Amino acid sequence: MSKLQLQGRVILVTGGAGFLASQFIPELEAEGAVVEVLDINGDRPVDIVNAEEVRARVAEILATHSKIDGFVHAAAINPTPGSGTPQFSPYEDFPIELWKAEFDVNLTSAQIVMQAISPHLKKSMRGSVVFISSDLGLIAPNNSIYEPGKFKDIAYVSSKAGLLGLMRGWASYLGPYGVRVNALVPGGMENGHAKDFLEKNGKLNMLGRMARPGEYNAAITFLLSESSTYMTGSSLVIDGGRTAW
Repeated sequence: MSKLQLQGRVILVTGGAGFLASQFIPELEAEGAVVEVLDINGDRPVDIVNAEEVRARVAEILATHSKIDGFVHAAAINPTPGSGTPQFSPYEDFPIELWKAEFDVNLTSAQIVMQAISPHLKKSMRGSVVFISSDLGLIAPNNSIYEPGKFKDIAYVSSKAGLLGLMRGWASYLGPYGVRVNALVPGGMENGHAKDFLEKNGKLNMLGRMARPGEYNAAITFLLSESSTYMTGSSLVIDGGRTAW
């Protein structure tokens, strides 16, 4: 029996229809997990910034499965460079309405889900939570890789840093109940980027490239599994060595 198996575990995933989650959900299911997606674009739409909708969906999941074993917060607003969206505006011009919307999805929704599931996790005295942050939650963006006049989304950078604080707070709070809370800190991943952007981004890390689809899947499984039972309040950094330079 592989220690990585998640047989029978019920795992909640926000942003399940998104770029990263759509990669690792099949792997979690292959390891035996039952994955319940919380996503406004999912089969069972849930607005994760609406506390009432989240609580109602969590209650349904508990009524169906009688437990929740894990939670992965993968929801994020993070447009691809060159997409022409206002997220790449100069920071003094960044729309406050957009700032609030991104913080709601990237950060506040994680708190909303944690408030909904923590009473059950405390009662069960077990469980694992993973917040997906970013290398830009640890370091500043290198804006030289973007087109002139374009800058990495300041709300993304700030909210991903905030997730690390939220992770540590919940890890401390839930530690006495045997519940672990960690963060995955990934670097950028190839997602239809222009060739020149891929080359510029690759030069920022030791491996000379962006991550390829699927390269974070095993890390998510590890953090949810029995292989990481003594790990909590920690950040697992997988960024090609970018933050080590």
